Amino acid sequence: MLLLFQWFGPFLLLYLSAQSVEAQFPRPCTTPDALQARMCCPLWNGSPCGFSSGRGVCAPHPARDLPKPADFRVNWPRVFYDSVCTCWGNYDGFDCGQCLPGWKGPQCLQKHHVDRKEITDLTDEERDTFISSLHKAKHSVSSRYVILTSNDTTVDGNYAFQNASVYDLYVWMHYYSAKPYAGSANNAAHKGPAFALWHRVFLLFIEREIRELTGIQDFYVPYWDWTRTDHCNICTNKYVGGVGKDGRIDSASLFSEWKTICPFQESLAIICIHTDASDPPHLIRNPGKDPVYKTLPTAEDVEEIMKTSVFDTPPFDHTSKNSFRCKLEGFDIPKDSRHLNASMHNLVHRYLNGTMSLVPTAANDPIFMLHHSFIDKLFERWLLNHSDATYPDSDVVHPSQRAQAYMAPFFPLRTNNYYLGMDTQSLGYRYVEHLLRRAAAGNNIRKAAGVSEKSETSRVQWQWPVLGVFATVLVFIGLGVAIKYKDKMKRRRNTETEEQSGGDYRVNSLYAAWMTERNKHTDNSPSLPADITSCENVSRDATIQPPNEEREKTVDTTVEVHL
Repeated sequence: MLLLFQWFGPFLLLYLSAQSVEAQFPRPCTTPDALQARMCCPLWNGSPCGFSSGRGVCAPHPARDLPKPADFRVNWPRVFYDSVCTCWGNYDGFDCGQCLPGWKGPQCLQKHHVDRKEITDLTDEERDTFISSLHKAKHSVSSRYVILTSNDTTVDGNYAFQNASVYDLYVWMHYYSAKPYAGSANNAAHKGPAFALWHRVFLLFIEREIRELTGIQDFYVPYWDWTRTDHCNICTNKYVGGVGKDGRIDSASLFSEWKTICPFQESLAIICIHTDASDPPHLIRNPGKDPVYKTLPTAEDVEEIMKTSVFDTPPFDHTSKNSFRCKLEGFDIPKDSRHLNASMHNLVHRYLNGTMSLVPTAANDPIFMLHHSFIDKLFERWLLNHSDATYPDSDVVHPSQRAQAYMAPFFPLRTNNYYLGMDTQSLGYRYVEHLLRRAAAGNNIRKAAGVSEKSETSRVQWQWPVLGVFATVLVFIGLGVAIKYKDKMKRRRNTETEEQSGGDYRVNSLYAAWMTERNKHTDNSPSLPADITSCENVSRDATIQPPNEEREKTVDTTVEVHL
């Protein structure tokens, strides 16, 4: 086996960077034995990574001769493991026991596809299933993963693994990736080229974990199209919970019971330690109450960023200009009468003015995933029109977001640039356009442009009667033409019958007289009598006489219709 690895090891290392991602700290990889061996290769069906079943292999990731960092995310996952599972074919997961996104079945050979709809287009049943599934994920301890906490990461080994619910695991992952690195404003998932790609993987992760938990294989995260409204139209008990005067979620909503985890800490050495663990804070929302961020992005804002032709530009951070990624994220702000301090993705976070407004804690609010599903939809729309887009391969990019760096904190390992070459269809989902026409208020109540809703209504009020009259006139014209045409065809058929019966010389009376006289004579008569000859001429004249002139005029008369 060792000899085989010496031969095929380099190929395995190359293959490692092209496999899919799961999520961070699988429970079997946090045992003392696994941590001491620095190996995350759990057993599947009796062998590491399902090797005996042809699912994958336990392989070392490329070693880097760098000092052990205080920040666990740097050079992920070198702080903890030297070897991890690499899955083959359509297999996926930290132990190769799952299928890649877009596949299902015991052998992962059946294609799997879902349609992500706008949340207000969900049926009552679909909406109730979505909300109840989130509630179950919030209150069900994950059997597959644990989260890492630490009160001082500068001390070697000063960390602990703790149980967390499926939803809180999802919150922790975003928190862990969103904290700034030492000496930098950057992090693993924001302010750089990995922004949209990291969050795409993040949504796929929580979808699959909730499917595993609930058994609903077609569970998906819908999107919230905030260009359709000038306020948080889903901040109601029907959707993600109404908002009280104090910013707390209305008690009639299931989400009023939710508590937040991993409050934001400025210290880089602290990871997810509650200030007051006995009473974690509730979700808070005050949409539109911050005077600096009192509006949502518009449809015009979306169309404007879609004109950007380059995926990302130097220095590949929050100061990049003419960069689609930077505009989508909301750092490259449009200059107009609104005098915005943020735009697009960032503006929505700020507008909600609460738990969502601090990026590391934002995922605690369920509206977070709906917002990022729409960001992913916009990203996909841009990609479809820019298939030649490339991930920046530059040392100017922050190390955590470079093309060949591994996304933190995901397992198995996946480089940042991999997903740029894949569309949503290949990942097992697509976005369905919303059913309702984009409301006029979404574009113009914010005084950006457009016609008022009142004028839109009045225009409809006079358009329909005019259309009705016009349609009625067309119906009567059609009936008149049909009647005229039917009468014309009837007269033509009568004419043709008369012509056929009068045009045959054999039924003419003069022809009959000629035949009688002819039969009276034999071949001894050298010639026909003059009167019979004249009869023949008359018969021929009668045969070739043209139809009655008046009849022809009737047949060829043009039908004219006057309106």
